[in-house]
Amino acid sequence: MTYRIGSAQGFYGDDVTRALPMIVGGHVDVVCFEALSELTLAILQKDKLANPKRGYTFDVKLIAQKILPAAFKRKIPLITNGGGLNPQAAAEMVREMAAQSGLTGLKVAAVSGDDVMARLGELSAAGEELRHLETGEKLAETANQNFVTANVYLGAQPIAEALKNGADMVITGRVADPCLYLATLMAHYDWSWDDWDKLAAGIVCGHLLECTGQVVGGNSLALIHETDAAGLPFLGYPIAQVEADGTFVITKTPKTPGRVTTETVKEQLLYEVHDPAHYITPDVVADFTTLKLETIGEDQVRVTGVTGKPRTETLKLNLGRLEGFMRELIFTIGWPETWLKVEQMKTMLGEIFRWMPAIKRVEYTYPGINSLYGSIVPQPEDPMEVIVRVMFTADDQDTLKNAVRQIMTTGLSGPAGMSVSGSTVGGDPRYVIGLWPTLIGRDKVQAVVEYWEV
Repeated sequence: MTYRIGSAQGFYGDDVTRALPMIVGGHVDVVCFEALSELTLAILQKDKLANPKRGYTFDVKLIAQKILPAAFKRKIPLITNGGGLNPQAAAEMVREMAAQSGLTGLKVAAVSGDDVMARLGELSAAGEELRHLETGEKLAETANQNFVTANVYLGAQPIAEALKNGADMVITGRVADPCLYLATLMAHYDWSWDDWDKLAAGIVCGHLLECTGQVVGGNSLALIHETDAAGLPFLGYPIAQVEADGTFVITKTPKTPGRVTTETVKEQLLYEVHDPAHYITPDVVADFTTLKLETIGEDQVRVTGVTGKPRTETLKLNLGRLEGFMRELIFTIGWPETWLKVEQMKTMLGEIFRWMPAIKRVEYTYPGINSLYGSIVPQPEDPMEVIVRVMFTADDQDTLKNAVRQIMTTGLSGPAGMSVSGSTVGGDPRYVIGLWPTLIGRDKVQAVVEYWEV
């Protein structure tokens, strides 16, 4: 019997209530909510620094309030990696809310083990060099040791275990995005964990679902001339109808805005993919180059022919470390002699920064001209206006606040017609959390599944 997976979140802040039409309409057997990115973990770390009981997304509370009662009534499990840096606290919060709502018999699972922050010394002693994937530098030898997060990308197995043990909601930490969806298939169809083609099919299915609106016409260049923009805020989120042999159909919530076509599927298929023949995930290495797409009806695209290769012996580990603070100011420079004025302003600011050696880094970009595509096209000769974004960093907030004060003293003595956005002047310095991407031996990581019952 076809197994139907709904996708109702693609990022922290997505509209998770899109799950309700899927659930109430009887269109799905399970719903996944994919909330995490490196940026999200940085945001959650700031939350956790302020309150050790936090560290999970606010969306988990919304799911518990608005979606869990309807899903539990219909025995439709919910899976989210919105547990972020504190899945146990998220699970306890959901348990308390469920008890208050009278959802007796509910079982919540929390998957952890991805957070190895407290184990970095132990791992180093065990021979894990944790070299930076781009520079090759060993973790123990880097000068800046202000690491605040260390999360391994876990796979589908602990989620599948929780589902098989009757969990009505599974809350995880850093599980790789498509593995949320693969886990539901492993639990339902009980595929072998070394059936590489089926595992790869589940990964491709998850990859197509994980960004919600994108596969149903959102963010689509292919359909830009056919898109009904009035429907974009209300897109019906995607559903995969998966067969036991691993073939599946991508569709969407019926009678909702949006479109599923081979073009939208292709766009999402290649989204964030570096090597389509070698898409590495914790559970399998998927090969996208063998698959076939076929339109079989309105808003229905069948995917077949996915193949896979054995999983790697290592898992990806991303560490986040404090690298100081940043500030930005947005200036506007107008015609005539626009570029001359821009250069004058940069020279002026450069003199201010020269007397402030604590400023570590300064960057200038021109939104609307080069902030997206850099220097691949020539700049206009003398534009009517140029927006200048000035970003600068320091190890402490006071240096940045002082720099802004010094810059503001030039308000009436800068280049002709220079102005600055007031909202950026009033901003506060922000943490800079840099990434340290590395690999860790699979045998050094152990996922943990815990349960809370109402």
